[in-house]
Amino acid sequence: MQSVRSRIARLVICAAVFLISTTLIGSNSFAAGDLIITVIDVGQGDATLIQSPSGRTLLFDGGKNGRGSSVIVPYLHSVGVDTLDYMVASHYHADHIGGLDEVIQQIPVREAVLDRGWSYTTLTYTSYANAVADKRQTLTQNQVIDLGEGVTVTCIALNSNQQLASPFNNSSRENEYDVCLLVQYGGFDYFQAGDLTGDNGSSSADIESSVAPLAGDLDVYHVNHHGSYTSSNPNFLQEVQAEVSVISVGANSYGHPHQVVLDRLVQYGSFVYQTEEGDGGTLSSQDLRVVNGHIAIVTDGIATYTVADDQWAIDEDNLSDTQGTPVVAFQILGNHPNPFNPATQISFSNSLAGDARLTVYDVKGRLIYTKEFAAVEGLNTVQWRGLDKSGAAAPGGVYLYLVEAAGGRGSGRMIMLK
Repeated sequence: MQSVRSRIARLVICAAVFLISTTLIGSNSFAAGDLIITVIDVGQGDATLIQSPSGRTLLFDGGKNGRGSSVIVPYLHSVGVDTLDYMVASHYHADHIGGLDEVIQQIPVREAVLDRGWSYTTLTYTSYANAVADKRQTLTQNQVIDLGEGVTVTCIALNSNQQLASPFNNSSRENEYDVCLLVQYGGFDYFQAGDLTGDNGSSSADIESSVAPLAGDLDVYHVNHHGSYTSSNPNFLQEVQAEVSVISVGANSYGHPHQVVLDRLVQYGSFVYQTEEGDGGTLSSQDLRVVNGHIAIVTDGIATYTVADDQWAIDEDNLSDTQGTPVVAFQILGNHPNPFNPATQISFSNSLAGDARLTVYDVKGRLIYTKEFAAVEGLNTVQWRGLDKSGAAAPGGVYLYLVEAAGGRGSGRMIMLK
């Protein structure tokens, strides 16, 4: 569940897309100044296109053999990308690099193809290495890829993040060697790392726990290893506190995404999006949306981001004024208990006394409840007793709250059990 800790006010509740949305992303009609991250539906695999408002682009992974030509290249052409600035490989498994050779044969790369170095012993790897040889470079930890207009992609870890000793060419440990990327634009943070491992009772090493502090508080977590139980461990999820998790998955024989991971994502406060249904667990519509296609994440880096047309608020601990002084006029302090039944207390600190309002929405953006009250200067609490606007008991599930006061506004996510 969401931890109760001090956060700078988030400016717009995610459900507001249904009420006051100003960023429409249908038919690729994105606004100038938007960062666009598209998790391309390549089935059981991974491929993600990052488009900076500067026009610079990066493709992270390329799905299985054949998906480069059949899925990725047509998608790139459909959004007007005929040249990439960068290509990055998370690691050397076929469902991540299989299509990269096909892409580079049809879509030139201007700057570099970046990976973790070392080598691998499969025909897929050999095809990849031969195709990218002229552009291939080895990433280093903390290397920053500047995509312009304030968008940065940082390699925060690779080759086990110093948790394993070199040489990094043990084929049974390939997932532990993954490249970990942190994409940042203004207050927005997105993390992706291929099949990075977190142990969870498997034979793989726990790399995630060492990476989590480097990733920090996230808005969107691209779920490691397609939702496998070997990844997304509690230490990692507790640290990153992602409001949204995205799983790239397709038909598979592994049982991805595993139910234990889906349950854990919800436990730690995430709403889950999947490219496809997969062959594993599931969640109710209160916690999961299966898109059955590409998932576009779009943000201005300031206040909001959208995931498959659903709008969310940027959750940022470090918003500041022009002098770099943290803005603390208003702070959402979370709700307690969470999960709850039947009532919860929402806490916030406020610099100005005056009229305030609590609004509760369901995850579809429907108005459930409003309450007008007087806020004081300093610490405030407002109770929601789990009732709708008619006074009837609301059903159990995930709800979104917005507190508006004289000092500012902030929002959060809460879970009512029944």
